[in-house]
Amino acid sequence: MVGQEHVIDPARIHHEWDAGLDPVLAVNSGDVVHYDLKVAGEGQIWPEANYPECKFDFDTMYNLSGPLWVNGATPGDTLEIELLELTPGSWGWTAFLPGLGLLAEDFADGYVRTFDLTTGPTTVLVPGVEIPLSPFLGVLGNHPGGPGRQLPFPPHRGGGNMDNRHLTAGVTVWLPVLADGALFSCGDPHAAQGDGEVCVSAIECPMTASLRFTLHKQASAVPSFRVPPAAVSQKDAAGYHATMGIDPDLMTGAKTATRAMIDWLCAEHGLSREDAYILCSTAGDLKILEIVDAGMWNVGMTMPLSVFHRG
Repeated sequence: MVGQEHVIDPARIHHEWDAGLDPVLAVNSGDVVHYDLKVAGEGQIWPEANYPECKFDFDTMYNLSGPLWVNGATPGDTLEIELLELTPGSWGWTAFLPGLGLLAEDFADGYVRTFDLTTGPTTVLVPGVEIPLSPFLGVLGNHPGGPGRQLPFPPHRGGGNMDNRHLTAGVTVWLPVLADGALFSCGDPHAAQGDGEVCVSAIECPMTASLRFTLHKQASAVPSFRVPPAAVSQKDAAGYHATMGIDPDLMTGAKTATRAMIDWLCAEHGLSREDAYILCSTAGDLKILEIVDAGMWNVGMTMPLSVFHRG
C-alpha cells in the first residue's frame, strides 16, 4: 500500500522531549514526511562567525521538528524509519566549548570553524585538508516515555540524540515505541561526523530530509539499523592512519588515542591543535579494537588518508 506524502511545518520546533506538546502532524503507516530542518544553534552562530561573537544557549540549541503522531502506535510497537533523502544546506559549523568534549582538559578555550558546503562532496578545513560530506540526522527518536520534560541531548531507549554517522540516506532505522502515537521528532542535522564526535560537535548544518514511516505491531528491545551496500561510507577507501590507546579505563584509552592522533596531525600535516581536534571529531573514527584481554581496552582513532590533498 502506497502512503501519502506530507510536508511538516518547519516553524513548529521544540527544544526538549515534552509529553505535553500537541503533535504537529499525524500520519499513517507507510506515509512519507518532508522536513526543512534548522541548524543546531540557529541564530546563535552564523557563517564566518568567530567564537567570541557566538552566543551559545543550550536551552534552545536543539531545534527538533515534531512531535509527529503515528496513528495506531502504542508502547511496545516498533517504528521503522526509511531515510529516503538527506540534503545539507549551504553552510555548517563545528565548535568545542569550555568544559565539554572528550579532551576538555586539553582545550580550555572555545573554538569555532564554519564551513562552505556548496563546493561538492567535500568541504575544506584548511588548504590541503578536505572533509568528506556524509549527511545524517543527529537526533532521530520517539518520545522516551514518561510525563513532563526531558533534556534533548542524551540518547535514550527510543533513539533520540544518537549522533550515529551511519544513519545516512538509504539506511533503515527501527526504534522502540514508548508513548502513544510514538511522538517522533528529529533534528540536529550533520553534514559530516566521525565515530565518537570527540570535540562534542559535528559539522552542524541546516538540512532538508524525506523520511518514510512504517509501524510494526511487534516489540524491539533496542534501536537498530541496516546499512545497504549503496550507503556504506567510502571514506576509508584510500586507507587510514591509526593511533591506539591501551588502558584498563575506556575513557582514558580513548583520550590517549585521540591525543596521539592530534600530535600526528600537527607534526605530519602542520595543523594547529585546534584544527586537528576539529578534524578528529568530523572525520576521525574512535573504535574499540579489543575488549576481552585481561581487563585492558584497546581503543583506536583512525583518520582516513583521503582527507589529505597535498602532493
